[in-house]
Amino acid sequence: MRRIAAILTRLLVVASFVSGAEVNAQKQALVIGNSEYLHARPLANPGNDATAMATLLRQIGFEVTFRIDADLRSMRGALREFVDALPVDPEPDSVALVYFAGHGVQMKGENFLIPVDAEMARDYEVPDETLSMNLIMQGLESAGAGLNLLILDCCRNDPFSRSWRGSRSTSSGGLAMPGGAPQGMFIAFSTSPNDVAEDGKGRNSPYTSALLKHLPKPGRPFEEVFKAVGGEVARTTSGAQEPWFNSKFYGDFQFVPEGNSIAGFASTPAEATRERPWVNTLGMEFRPLPGNEGVLMAVKETRVRDFRAFVEATDYVQKGGAHLISIVEKSGGGHTTEWVLRPEGSWENPGAKQSEDHPVVCVNWDEAKDFANWLSDEEGLTYRLPKDAEWSAAAGTKRFPWGNEWPPPANAGNFWDTRAIADLPGDWRKSIVGGAGYDDGAERTSRVGSYSANEHGFFDLAGNVWEWIQEDYRPDLNPPSLLDESAALREPGAGLKVLRGGAWDNFTELDFRTELRDFDQRDRRDDDYGFRVVLEVN
Repeated sequence: MRRIAAILTRLLVVASFVSGAEVNAQKQALVIGNSEYLHARPLANPGNDATAMATLLRQIGFEVTFRIDADLRSMRGALREFVDALPVDPEPDSVALVYFAGHGVQMKGENFLIPVDAEMARDYEVPDETLSMNLIMQGLESAGAGLNLLILDCCRNDPFSRSWRGSRSTSSGGLAMPGGAPQGMFIAFSTSPNDVAEDGKGRNSPYTSALLKHLPKPGRPFEEVFKAVGGEVARTTSGAQEPWFNSKFYGDFQFVPEGNSIAGFASTPAEATRERPWVNTLGMEFRPLPGNEGVLMAVKETRVRDFRAFVEATDYVQKGGAHLISIVEKSGGGHTTEWVLRPEGSWENPGAKQSEDHPVVCVNWDEAKDFANWLSDEEGLTYRLPKDAEWSAAAGTKRFPWGNEWPPPANAGNFWDTRAIADLPGDWRKSIVGGAGYDDGAERTSRVGSYSANEHGFFDLAGNVWEWIQEDYRPDLNPPSLLDESAALREPGAGLKVLRGGAWDNFTELDFRTELRDFDQRDRRDDDYGFRVVLEVN
């Protein structure tokens, strides 16, 4: 590994915490859409419905936990992740929303949402093969959101119960009337209890199409939104489908307050501009890349939550450990640091606490590429790692991504600073970035987008994590002046991949030069290696 002068004079306790309290978003949503059933009739629209709902909810300020074609394990994991993000103590102004599209079934008056891997030969297997609506309600009740919305577009005709001979405990006629909902709960079905909804002939179901139309209208109390949705669905289906809802919420809530709008986001990638970025199904924002027509770049580094969606959707298991920064005592006295391969090290265990909105680390080049390929398949778009020239276009032409100033000005990025050395033995002041009192507020990685964007509107192109680039490393990618400054950069690049941008543990001026290309083995995982992706627009 090449750290360009940064690995000989740094020390950090592996178990250190990221400073700053964890902050729960005021609006949280869980969105699941199941279309590709393995043992039942596939559905045309739930994947499209959930994708569109996730995008809309993010645009109006929700943090979204999102799954497409989820098996039972993934649905349970998503529910747990969603509930964990909700406030523990009562917060009257907070909102929790659950949306599900797919197959559903009722049994003895209880409703169950069906994962794509459900295989139920008899009715008594239903509770073990599905996710109970009551379990979702219990999860919502356990948290402190003031308003809990449960929206189910899953009243399609159940394909399982028709084969259960002699069954008297289940019904194929939609969902059962829920009972015992607590105060603060709002439940909406795409059709009346014990009735069947349509999947739809277009891209979206009739119910979700109406939701997408009426939900973002400013100034509407949320109950009025669902009244408008019900009226539209009843009209478009000639009365064959009549949505139903029940409310035990007595406060006021508008999805989009009066005078607000969601005009700040582009509706398609092709319409994205710097002022109106496009947001994908994971909530990743993309802006056009200067000088690269038809290419958008992620505004921020790939987050833990983004990589988790890939892992859970593909059942990927990371093996081989990761290199974590460790303390090494020098023979002549004092300490230095080096990256030690830890079998327990992983993207989930990078040696320090990370939230879902921190950059994912301890991922190698191939894992970053696989994430991009998975996301391409999920959305029907073309994602990939950035090319070297594309990353340079995002970083700009100044000496550093933040400008020409050295030492870096306040809020320029996340580097090796006073916070990193605060509890270390000895005198480490000379190792602070720029040799000054820089304090970025984070001991290790920081949440993506925590510091100022650069001139093109991209965050963290200097510091936080080194970012994997598509190309193999070649010495001639670096200008001759840098090769003269660092002989290490002249080494052959066979089998090595480019890294750009510096990281939280770097501090020298050379580390953050816009023109610097570092490198490492493609299968290397380190606690300061991450990535971002680009999107090709057809």
